[in-house]
Amino acid sequence: MHGKPFAPVYEMCFALLGIADRRRILAVGDSLRTDIAGAETVGIDSVLVAGGIHGEEFGIAEHEVPDLERLAAGVAASGHRPNAVIARFRW
Repeated sequence: MHGKPFAPVYEMCFALLGIADRRRILAVGDSLRTDIAGAETVGIDSVLVAGGIHGEEFGIAEHEVPDLERLAAGVAASGHRPNAVIARFRW
């Protein structure tokens, strides 16, 4: 398999970037099932963007912070654990 959350896609990116020290890499994503799980698979830190695809599940309305109880329950139910959570991400 290729793509998130499978290790080969990450390994290819690490090689292309020439970064051997994985402590320098941070995965930022809005999916517990792919983004956060993928980061765990290859041993890199991750930040969950709670206002992404899980926004409704976590009780996030526009310009609001997540409902912390719903966020904790959703993360626990997923079996995946991000290193940090942010409400929104704007590039």
